[in-house]
Amino acid sequence: MYQTIDPFVYNEKKIIEGCVRILTLVKGQRMNLSKQYPHTKKWRITIAWDISTPYESSQYDVDVSVFMLNEQRKIPLEEYFIFYNQRVSPDKSLILANQMHNAAKQHMTLDMPYIRSDIQELLFVLTIHNAAEKNQSFQHFRSIHMTLEDFDTNDTLISFTENQFHDETACELGNIYNKDDDWRFNPVGRGYNAGLQEFLDLYHEETEETPKPVPEPVQITEPLKLTSFDLLKKKVDIALEKKALQKGISRVGVVLDISGSMRRLYQNGTVQNVIERLLALATRFDDDGVLDVWIYDNEFTRMPSITENDFTDYIEREILSNPTVKKFGANNEPPVMRDVLQKYLEEETSEVPVYLIFINDGGVKKASRKQDNVSKVLIESSNQPLFWQFVGIGNGNFDVLKKLDNLEGRFIDNANFFQIVDIENESDHDLYNKLLNEFPLWIKEAKSKHVII
Repeated sequence: MYQTIDPFVYNEKKIIEGCVRILTLVKGQRMNLSKQYPHTKKWRITIAWDISTPYESSQYDVDVSVFMLNEQRKIPLEEYFIFYNQRVSPDKSLILANQMHNAAKQHMTLDMPYIRSDIQELLFVLTIHNAAEKNQSFQHFRSIHMTLEDFDTNDTLISFTENQFHDETACELGNIYNKDDDWRFNPVGRGYNAGLQEFLDLYHEETEETPKPVPEPVQITEPLKLTSFDLLKKKVDIALEKKALQKGISRVGVVLDISGSMRRLYQNGTVQNVIERLLALATRFDDDGVLDVWIYDNEFTRMPSITENDFTDYIEREILSNPTVKKFGANNEPPVMRDVLQKYLEEETSEVPVYLIFINDGGVKKASRKQDNVSKVLIESSNQPLFWQFVGIGNGNFDVLKKLDNLEGRFIDNANFFQIVDIENESDHDLYNKLLNEFPLWIKEAKSKHVII
């Protein structure tokens, strides 16, 4: 799943089924359904699960539920909580099929034109009934699958599999959400130690008829303290104000060098620290507060995106402890750069420009004219709404990156480079000012040349 030969077919399994191509997504790899499949209005969605040996499917009472949420991420009426006892939404857009006895899967249909106008998100959740009493969890599951099919043609178009569980009793498998009038799919695959009631409590809209619980009196003995991450966000706000940049102006992504020379920085926590500092930038700078992540050596992996809710131990959890992720080899930049273009310019097109931070510790390959190289990618993408911010860390050889400002043949100057010898001791103030130094100039030129609106 993670190894890429052709960067323009990343994570696609080409399956001959009447010449229909099934896209196999990984966590965080969002898909614009409206643009990718403009003719598909009615979907058949299937959620299935496999139980590990020696456990048996009949022992597990798995419930599939869908929360149809408004802009405030609440269900507008209780009837928009779709589950085994409420199978049809009031607007008739979502219908949950009757589940066959002991069947390890659940079907439903989603007719998008009928979705109520104030519904902005559909959240798909799996829970194990009475999990605590039965000492059950998703650790006993080999995998959970979600597929999206065109209802009229019966073609399977998208699939997603999650198979990394511990002792969770609930799983937020994915969501379909509306952004800029386009419906998009986000494979989440996040586990929780919770039950169905906890999700209902979270997403239920309280009304005047719903009595609110009387809170217990709280003795505050000391003022509330900001977390270190809150302080980082405040520093970003200061940097944005100095550069006269608006919040939510861009989509933010980061490409991290994971070649052999970076091993120490991954293992001693430096890269985790950098990720957290960049996430603070994304929560203020990004249009939806999400930091998209790639890692690369001579191959690349498109990693799950990071949010403020799940950044803790990200590097250890998603990269160092993940044996399927290729790491600590030689470096090769063009394939991962091509995949960045694939994601933002083809899979998730938007009028919002992209700010891509590319972190490298030196040794960028010099290629012949016949070979793909960094300069070629920059020239080809110079008329696109994407700015490349290269950051060199350490004392490596950055000759290729230092020449970016004088690179000829580009529609506009779409890249910048700066070097930080000791990023572990670089102040947050200096880092954010350097990161945002040239981007405002690109924004101005890109608007004047109609690259962005």
